[in-house]
Amino acid sequence: MNSKSLLDAVPIKVIVISFGCQEGALRWLQETGCQYNMLLDPSRKLYHAFGLGISVEKVWNVNVLNYYAEQKVASRPLPKQFENIIDDPHQLGGDFGLDQNGKVIFFHPSQSSTDRPSLSEILSALL
Repeated sequence: MNSKSLLDAVPIKVIVISFGCQEGALRWLQETGCQYNMLLDPSRKLYHAFGLGISVEKVWNVNVLNYYAEQKVASRPLPKQFENIIDDPHQLGGDFGLDQNGKVIFFHPSQSSTDRPSLSEILSALL
């Protein structure tokens, strides 16, 4: 069962939040095939509320560079910057879960661009 099927099988709603512009967000949704709703936060109010920052050091640390090198050696495609879209590649993201009252019940601010919790970690915290 793929990740989308697992998420669709549980009583949670997934929302992707982007700090970018609408054109870039739409292109990302199309390129990735992401089927979840996306909200835009161009002023980064949610990013700041969750304590997410910008870091050249964390985005380009040795582990991240190794990850990209491994992807390249394995002939896997790497993400590309969209032409004519100004973005900030140093913005760190995260994964968060809120209950129906808005209380944060899962909190994972990324420590690097490749730092993501597993789906099982997320689901065990939310269910």
